[in-house]
Amino acid sequence: MRVLARPLGGSPLVRDYLSGVEAASAFYRGSPFRADSYRRRAKELDRARDPGTFTPALEVVRAAGPRAEDRLRRVIDEDGYFVTTGQQPGLLGGPLYSLYKALTAVRLADELEEIVGGPVMPLFWVASDDHDWVEASRTHVVDGAGELVRLSLGAAPPGPPRPLGRVQLGGAVVEVLDTLARAFPRNDFHTRHMDRLRDIFQPAATLTSAFADLMAELLRNTTLGLVDAGHPRLKESCRPVFRAEAEDPGASEAVLGEASEALKAGGYALQAPPIRDATLLFVDGRHGRERLDRLDDGFRLRLTGRELSRRRVLRMIEEDPESVSPNVLLRPVVESFLFPTLAYVGGPGELAYFGQLRGLFRRHGVGMPVVTPRSSLLVVESRVERVLEKFALTPGQLREGDALLSRLARDRLPEDVHDGVTRWRTAVEALGAELAETVAAVDPTLRGAVTRARNAGLAALGTLEKKIVRAAGRRNDTVRARIHKARVNLWPAGKPQDRVLSPLQYLMRYDSGFLSRALEAIRIRVDEDEVAKRA
Repeated sequence: MRVLARPLGGSPLVRDYLSGVEAASAFYRGSPFRADSYRRRAKELDRARDPGTFTPALEVVRAAGPRAEDRLRRVIDEDGYFVTTGQQPGLLGGPLYSLYKALTAVRLADELEEIVGGPVMPLFWVASDDHDWVEASRTHVVDGAGELVRLSLGAAPPGPPRPLGRVQLGGAVVEVLDTLARAFPRNDFHTRHMDRLRDIFQPAATLTSAFADLMAELLRNTTLGLVDAGHPRLKESCRPVFRAEAEDPGASEAVLGEASEALKAGGYALQAPPIRDATLLFVDGRHGRERLDRLDDGFRLRLTGRELSRRRVLRMIEEDPESVSPNVLLRPVVESFLFPTLAYVGGPGELAYFGQLRGLFRRHGVGMPVVTPRSSLLVVESRVERVLEKFALTPGQLREGDALLSRLARDRLPEDVHDGVTRWRTAVEALGAELAETVAAVDPTLRGAVTRARNAGLAALGTLEKKIVRAAGRRNDTVRARIHKARVNLWPAGKPQDRVLSPLQYLMRYDSGFLSRALEAIRIRVDEDEVAKRA
C-alpha cells in the first residue's frame, strides 16, 4: 500500500492564494507556506491575551489520548496556541477527508512549535450543531469483490430537522455494522475493529458522540483534541459573539457585502453568496433548527415565518445559549474568539469562503488565523498498483472510465485489424481528395458532393471501428473487470477517494499501519529559509 499526496485543487481564488498571487492573497492574512505568517499571528495573539484566555479550553477540549493531555497542559501553562480544523460528524468517521484534516492539523501543530517557539495543539471542531442528516448519515466502502457498498442509516427521523448532536443513530446502525463486517475478509484485526465499532455506534448514541469517540480512538496516539460545538460550557462562552450578531446583524451583512464586491471586482466567484437579510445565527426550537432573518425591529424564522423580537432573541442567548448556533461563515470567528488560533486547516471550499471573512473577524475584534490547506491523499493498494503497472497507467488516468477501456481495447487490437482499419481510412481520404480534383474538371459543383461522400464513408468506418473495439473489449472481460475494480478503489463513483470512502476502508485492511502511512505522507511546506533564520 502506498499513500500519495496530491494537489488539493479548488476555485481560482484558492489556487491563486496558494500560488501566492497578490490579488488573491489580499483577502487572507499571509501565505500558509511562510513561517513569518505564523509568527506575526502568534505576536498578535500574545498582545490580546487576558487571564480568561484558556478557560473554555480547560472545560471543553477532549484530549484524544495521553500525548494530547500533555500538549493541552503545556499550552495552558506556557501560553501556547491552537491549530483548528473541523467537520460535521459522519457515520463511521464520515468521508476520509475528515480524518485527513485532523492529521494535517496534527502535523502542522508540530511544525509550528518550532516556528513560534511555544506549544501548539491541534483541535478538531465537531460541528454537532449542523443538521444535514442526509450527508452525515451515509458513507461508502469497497467490498472484497471490488464493488462500492453504500452504508446508510436511512431517512431522517420524523419531525423537524434537529442538530446532529441531538439525534440518536437508531436501530438501523446495527444493519450498517453487519454490512460493514461482511464487506471485508477476515484478518487478524477484523473482530477487534468490529467489536470496537459496535461499542461506539450503538442505537442510543448520537452521530456526534459516536463520531467523536471513533476519532478519539483512532487518534489516541497523537496530540489531537476534540471540541463538541454543542457543549453547554462552550455555548456559554460564545455569548458575546452571538449577542453582537443579534444586536446589530446589519454590521455583519455590510462587511460581508464589501468583501463580496471586492472579490467580484477581482474576478473571483463567491463560495458563499450573501443572502439578503439573513443573519449568521440559527436557533433550535419546537420546529427544528432554523436560520434567523432580520427585520427592521426584530427577526423572522426562515422556515416557519414566526417573528421574534430582538429582546426575545437576546434573552434566548443569555438564558438558553445551547439553542443558538453560528452558521458556516460565523463558525471560524467563534473558534478564534474561544481559542488563541494560529491557523485553520481547511478543504478547498473552506479556503474559498475564508476569503470573504477578514472583515467579519475584525467586526468581532478577533484576528484572522492563517488559512492552511488540508492534505489531499490517495491510497494505492498493491492490487491496484499491479493494474497500473500492467497497463502503464497513472492513477489519474483510471478516472477516465469507459473512455480508458475503449482506448485500451483499441491499443490491444490484433495488429492486422488495426492496420486494416488504418489503411482503409488512409485510402478513403486519399481517393476522396483525388476524385474531388478529377470531378472538378467536369463540374466544379461536384467537389462538394465528393467531399460529403468521403466524410460519410469515414463516419461509417469510425462506427465500424467502435464496434470492433467493443467486441474486442467484450472478449477480454478479465481486463475490463480489473480496470473496473481498480477504478472503484481510486475513484469511487467517479469522485475523489477521500470524498466518498470511510476511513474503515483501510483500517479494516491495514489496521494502524494505514494511519501511520497517512501521517507520513503529509508534508507541511513552510519556508525553510525563515525557519533557519530563527535557528
